[in-house]
Amino acid sequence: MRFTDFLAEGCIRSDLRVTDKAGVLHELAGMLAARTRAPREQLEEQLASRERISSTAIGEGVAIPHCRFERLRQTIACIAVDREGVDFGARDGKPVRLFVTLASPTNAPGTHLGVLARVAALLRDGRLRQALMEAPDAATIRTLLVRAEDAYLSAQARHDASSHAGSP
Repeated sequence: MRFTDFLAEGCIRSDLRVTDKAGVLHELAGMLAARTRAPREQLEEQLASRERISSTAIGEGVAIPHCRFERLRQTIACIAVDREGVDFGARDGKPVRLFVTLASPTNAPGTHLGVLARVAALLRDGRLRQALMEAPDAATIRTLLVRAEDAYLSAQARHDASSHAGSP
């Protein structure tokens, strides 16, 4: 399973301009709705409901708003970059500039958690985060993520092969 398989170039914005968390969630829900034909208002409420539980801002300028939604047929990811940053309740107090959003069908909790874990693993790389935040357009963002995921999967395969090399 690849995170980038769930990310269409049409679901990437490099020019988000909002001033608060509600505005971010509204825009992200609109991106998801345009791609899935699910009702924007309901997606927005699901994202907001998840944020009320605990902020999805993970620090270092990144948030991963996500929800599960029964009317979806497949998992979808969207990405938005706000050059100025938005107060999203991050524990480190930094404004969030990079939003990676995920919506999955309610009957696919394994896929949902797997994609969230992959996104978090990829975004541990500070150079990748910075490159994404500075990328000029959607195509560049998608290319950066595909390359990063390719490298991540290659490293995982090498690790798996070396840990099994001495096994009988």
